[in-house]
Amino acid sequence: MDNKALLFAPRGFEDIELAAFTDILGWTRVLKEVTPVDLVITAFKRNVRSKHNLTIKAHLLLNEINPADYRALIIPGGFSDAGYMEVYDARVLALIREIYKNGGIIATMCVGSLPVAKTGILEGRKATTYSASKRRDNLEILREYGAIPVKRRIVVDGRIITNRGPDTAVEVAFKLLEMLNGKRDMKRVRTAMMFD
Repeated sequence: MDNKALLFAPRGFEDIELAAFTDILGWTRVLKEVTPVDLVITAFKRNVRSKHNLTIKAHLLLNEINPADYRALIIPGGFSDAGYMEVYDARVLALIREIYKNGGIIATMCVGSLPVAKTGILEGRKATTYSASKRRDNLEILREYGAIPVKRRIVVDGRIITNRGPDTAVEVAFKLLEMLNGKRDMKRVRTAMMFD
């Protein structure tokens, strides 16, 4: 299997929660001493608009994806009033299950943990999500799906990464890189990007 990660970009995604991965994983293709990670962005439509009006172009449409090709799946958070609810589509849930079943890592940002919880793969596992919503109790939603909700910035339980929101996007991207390539590559990218 190639060293490839897949990012599902739903409409209304949170910009930084996508950009952190494109940038940090992109640096693996710049540094010759680091194993490259190819990041593929998928979506339902070729052009996807974020909550804050950034439009990105998907590399492949969701129906063109073979889950067996990917070692990780990234689900950014987003805003339901901007179309984010498409992340609960049965085809996305099936993709999450398939990549996880194949031994892949699932990295979620913010409310991206909620569709992952809906698949059942968080049952009995610790997880977190965006807890500052005034409209709904997202931690309680995790509990309803069988997860063990915890109020922490980032939670790693096995091959699943969850976080509380945009503030930890860069940390989650580095954690994913460490899980994919090991600490040495992660530290080399951190240093090159001036984080150390």
